[in-house]
Amino acid sequence: MINDLIPDSVRYVKNGKSGQWWKAAQDNNQIHIGWKIIPRELLELPNFSKIEQIIRKYYGSKQGATQDFNALRWVLDAPSRHVWVTFEKGFMWWCTVVDGAIPNPDGESAEKGHFWLTCNRPWSNKSLNGRLLSIDDLPGTVTKTAGVRGTICTPDAWRAILRIIQDEKDSDAIFAAKARDGYEQAILKMIKQLSWPDFEQLVDHILTRTGWARISTVGKTREGIDIAVENPALGERAFVQIKSAADQMVLNRYIKRFELERERYMRMIFAVHSPRSKLTTPPNLSVHVWTGDEIARLVVRTGLGEWVEGRLA
Repeated sequence: MINDLIPDSVRYVKNGKSGQWWKAAQDNNQIHIGWKIIPRELLELPNFSKIEQIIRKYYGSKQGATQDFNALRWVLDAPSRHVWVTFEKGFMWWCTVVDGAIPNPDGESAEKGHFWLTCNRPWSNKSLNGRLLSIDDLPGTVTKTAGVRGTICTPDAWRAILRIIQDEKDSDAIFAAKARDGYEQAILKMIKQLSWPDFEQLVDHILTRTGWARISTVGKTREGIDIAVENPALGERAFVQIKSAADQMVLNRYIKRFELERERYMRMIFAVHSPRSKLTTPPNLSVHVWTGDEIARLVVRTGLGEWVEGRLA
């Protein structure tokens, strides 16, 4: 088994123009690279003074020779020191390699590069803990590397790439999550202090901001109100019961009522900020229980925190 320790340096590689050698690279667990102007013997036993002369002669008066030479040196001079990443098929892929370039015996082609490096940790689009590294889920600072015109570079966000591969959370994200948790707990305390009409209105606001629109008020008591809501996008109607406090017996009573209304409603939402006991629901019914913690979370995520604060100001 390969040790989970990985290098603390990152290099991006494109595996050919527009990733044309990616299939060979992935299939064979290699990194395919060009630079066909570099002779085979200098790839196998690098002489960097001679390599630099060849590159500068090739570029002549054009810019880019230094950048090209530095990139090639990363590949030939102990590439095992780096984690290598690329972006293909909607994912970030990464690998590590052993030192030593292998020239293509058949020469560069549309399918394979001029030479390649061999992976000792194969290409993977998952983190060390198995999380898929989908481009859609990665920070923009990381994915912008995919737009780099060069074949090889040091990504600006290389530290973030290492953190993501190793399933480490960003320190600012950790701070923000702790702050959000604290705010949700403060919101929960305020929710429990709301008057009944305000709590009813709060649940109504949450429903509206999550795509549900009130159709009608079915019935009302001093402590609870049954309402009907509809989600046009889903084509569903829901039966909603709001309580400031309730136990399992109360919930069961409304579940039975919901069962009688199944032809009209596809799901039931039971909102209670102070349950008197643990509330459970039948596995075969679409019954959703919003207790205080869930309501506070929805308040924060739907931007209703200031509304709650304003009711107690």
